[in-house]
Amino acid sequence: MQSHLKILGTSAIALTLCAGAGMAQEACKSYRVTTGDTLLKIAEKAYGSGKYRMIYDANVDTIGGDPNRIEIGMMLRLPCADGSMPAAVTAAPVEPSAAAVAAAAEETGPIVLITGNDFPPFTDESLPGRGMFTELVETAAYRADPEKKFEIQFVNDWDAHLDLLLPALAFDGSFPWSKPNCDQAESLSVHDQNRCANYDFSEPFYEVVDGFFARKDSEYAVALKHEDLFGSRICRPEGYSTAHLDAAGLSEPIIKLYRPAQVSDCFQALMTSSVDVISLDSLVAADNIASLGLGDEIVENQNLGEVNELYVVVNKKHPRAEETLNLLNAGLREMVSSGEWYEIVSTALKRQMVGATN
Repeated sequence: MQSHLKILGTSAIALTLCAGAGMAQEACKSYRVTTGDTLLKIAEKAYGSGKYRMIYDANVDTIGGDPNRIEIGMMLRLPCADGSMPAAVTAAPVEPSAAAVAAAAEETGPIVLITGNDFPPFTDESLPGRGMFTELVETAAYRADPEKKFEIQFVNDWDAHLDLLLPALAFDGSFPWSKPNCDQAESLSVHDQNRCANYDFSEPFYEVVDGFFARKDSEYAVALKHEDLFGSRICRPEGYSTAHLDAAGLSEPIIKLYRPAQVSDCFQALMTSSVDVISLDSLVAADNIASLGLGDEIVENQNLGEVNELYVVVNKKHPRAEETLNLLNAGLREMVSSGEWYEIVSTALKRQMVGATN
């Protein structure tokens, strides 16, 4: 998924990003990449010199093959001056300021949710209705209360939704996200544990199949069990939960996990043999396979798919969290009862099928 923040005229976001830009780059610590950063700039601030190569070598698995391509939101480990590595550190949770809490509690403002592009057929500004999931959410809000002010905006840095923007109370919620099995939090990744600890979920808006995709001539295309993927290189785009991989034992170091910014990067990596398997929602994968003309090259493993649900999420600390979920859940139930949910979904899926065959 794309990882460049769309410029928005929202003061809360501007304040949040400015705060991030002011974070000190200190050696022997972890650092989150922010707007305008390069490895050279980070090295100069951390070491007083241009030792960018030391940072790159320590984070090559995160950055990839090009040291000139670092993405907003990446967490980098800055080596100590003697070259030793700091302990792995996760970013501290963002605590909303008193001003952010007060602003979020303003009843006169609209409820504003965020989503992002590069997730067809669910969300993308180029799609009719800006995607099937976007249309479902907008319709649910309207059916629940036609007089309620309600907006959806696109912010294409998916990781920033749950790591930065919702914790800062810059928005009321985000979609679409999967829900980890929070009853088994000890088996989850740090990111999925964060979802369980800090977010509440709407009723499920849609079910998806999380599938595994491989080259047609690959042994992984016909694997019968998850253990057959042990030792493989799996691509799962950033922002996507790894809960189903973790539950199947497909975590590092058992496998090598690649987390590129965009879905299409996974398919390019598969075609260049940089990865062995892609873990992705079947509908999103089908759209990319069709658009890239790879229908004769890549197949879905029919033995390993798993059904998961997609939700709207809200930060538990947001003053309007309960109001937002109640609004959407009420509208969703009405849509299912009236048949409108099925109409929106079937129309979107028919469009996708037509696009895939053209």
